[in-house]
Amino acid sequence: MKKTHRRAVLGALAASATAAALPSGVRAQAGWPSRPIRVVVPFAPGGATDLIARLIADNLAGPLGQQVVVENRAGAFGVIGADAVAKAPADGYTLLAGSPGPVAVNPFVYKTLPYDPARDLAGVSMVANIPYVMVVPPSLGVRTVQDFIALARRRPGEMNFATSGMASRLTVEMFRALAGGLQLEMVQYRGGAPARTDLLAGRIQMVIEQAPSYLDDFRDGRLIPVAVGGTKRFPLLPDVPTLQEAGIAGYEANAWLGYVAPAGTPMEVRRLIASEIDKLLRQPAIRDRLLSWGAEPVGGTPEEMDRMLDAERKRWSDVVRMAGIEKE
Repeated sequence: MKKTHRRAVLGALAASATAAALPSGVRAQAGWPSRPIRVVVPFAPGGATDLIARLIADNLAGPLGQQVVVENRAGAFGVIGADAVAKAPADGYTLLAGSPGPVAVNPFVYKTLPYDPARDLAGVSMVANIPYVMVVPPSLGVRTVQDFIALARRRPGEMNFATSGMASRLTVEMFRALAGGLQLEMVQYRGGAPARTDLLAGRIQMVIEQAPSYLDDFRDGRLIPVAVGGTKRFPLLPDVPTLQEAGIAGYEANAWLGYVAPAGTPMEVRRLIASEIDKLLRQPAIRDRLLSWGAEPVGGTPEEMDRMLDAERKRWSDVVRMAGIEKE
């Protein structure tokens, strides 16, 4: 055998052996990723969605071998950012930091949307569950849910609440309905951070928002947590009751963050990203950071994410009907 032919044969055999040793997803998408990956956060910087999405994106760059760039595209309760991802090429280079509003709630509250979450977006991986918390400023002079309800009844239409997305609006709408129809005025914000600023200043009287953005404020006494939205107490606020414990029977709301991609993104790519996210979530430093923010690491496969999205859409459609919200 000539030396050149022998080297070619040995090289082909080595390449074959290397390919066989790789996971099927990597073999199927051997050229991916070959350029930076974009993660769209559909809200302003500084909120819980932004913080967690950036933590994961920053740590994905190493294992994927490409820069992972976070882009904030806020506006319209997450519609602008979600629509940008829904219309992006389904090639694995654009992801959405998804949360209930843009991917599960919006179809039930808007008459028209430029995208259909069920049709245009596909699950990649759940990242974390995030508790909701009902927050008031100290200047309001209330410390419990029942105190707040009594004050709202004495001042009908004079108290307001902030929303930074449709999901955060529905958490309050559900509270209003289950509390007997409180008259509260809604003030819309482009993200959780600007809403927090006005809450601190006393220009807003209440939010029911994701806990991670407010934990420092609770520790320092700048804001007061009066109840949490889940069915069990939040470990970082063990003395704060759930809304059910506070007398709002039937209340249940939890936020979450998960990565989704344009529909049609190859399953092999989605599985590879999900696998790397799972590895990140098992790292003590990342798990501890999430837990310190009050977020519970989850992980999982694209198929599990898709099933969760189906269940979330059913749950929030029921909340919209219960609250009597008409499509806008």
